[in-house]
Amino acid sequence: MKFNSNILLLFLFLASCKHVQKVSDVITKPSAREVFERTLDHNDSLFKRYEETYTSAKHNKMKLELPSALNSKSEALDFRVLAYSLNLEQGERFKIESNITADSLQLAIDLFAFENDSVISVKPIISNEPKTNGLEFDVTKTGSYKIVILPDRNNSSNFGLKLFTEPTFEFPVSGKDNKAIQSFWGASRGGGSRSHKGIDIFAKRGTPVVAATDGFISNTGNRGLGGKQIWLRDGIFGQSLYYAHLDSIAISSGKGVKVGDTLGFVGNTGNAKTTSPHLHFGIYTKGGAVDPLPFVKLTERIEFENHSLFTKGETRLRKNELRIGAAVKTDKLQDLESKTQVEILEKTERWFHLRVNDSLQGFMHESLVKEIE
Repeated sequence: MKFNSNILLLFLFLASCKHVQKVSDVITKPSAREVFERTLDHNDSLFKRYEETYTSAKHNKMKLELPSALNSKSEALDFRVLAYSLNLEQGERFKIESNITADSLQLAIDLFAFENDSVISVKPIISNEPKTNGLEFDVTKTGSYKIVILPDRNNSSNFGLKLFTEPTFEFPVSGKDNKAIQSFWGASRGGGSRSHKGIDIFAKRGTPVVAATDGFISNTGNRGLGGKQIWLRDGIFGQSLYYAHLDSIAISSGKGVKVGDTLGFVGNTGNAKTTSPHLHFGIYTKGGAVDPLPFVKLTERIEFENHSLFTKGETRLRKNELRIGAAVKTDKLQDLESKTQVEILEKTERWFHLRVNDSLQGFMHESLVKEIE
């Protein structure tokens, strides 16, 4: 009876610990990687192996162009970490999606910022939550970032990833797209005395211009270089969207608007009288004007790739180029000799992401690698 009582007490203790952990998680909201790290004993060699693998991947030299579709495979009882540098622009929304659910394979995804050309932040700026295999981040600062993806090591499973960007705002001219943009940020104006602080979107006179985001109309009028113009405030402390050269204005100051609401109509008032009708669209923050193109530029949609993926390979030729990116135009890391054994971590289009000698990583064209048993 005493033995059974001890078992019951142990069970109640463990159940209580799990309950406390769940309550704590509701408050602290741990990331998927933080939850994963709980499964490891921080004092044993396996945790050290994990830390070394993760840190090495985080500081590799590999770069990824967006959009990209990746095909990879988790490895039971091993750590296979994918990590890439990315260039992101203010106004973009960076997204990662997976074709596998967290119930089948949990991915831990962290996004870090480069503090300068070579130093990466210690803490991620955003991470995915447990039971999710995706991530979404609105970019507020143009710069270099590092994405690190850690599959759960408890089972082997193929999985796909899509990494891409999309605009945070809707396109501001109804029925138009990127092809209608014919003048960009920084173009010379006034004989070189000033530069263009926005983009020009050309359309027929009278084409509706619409709210690119929810907000309220802070000002309207007919004055200066912009002629008939509207200022839309994106929230109380947000940026201001500037619509200029309108043929007419369809809304008054102080009105709240939703995405897609008609604000006015394309024209060529102000200093645009000698040009074809177009909308001058600008965005102003507390720090001044910023390039509005990333906020509204429509981006390419990609699909998941379905590559057959082996994990052990060797190089084919006498000299095999290992590069930092999945393209011939990217910088070469080094040449690998013939029959150098490599581990395949991932494939994007016709390029393998390789790991050599547990540390060196890079991209190599599929024609230079063959499978080995």
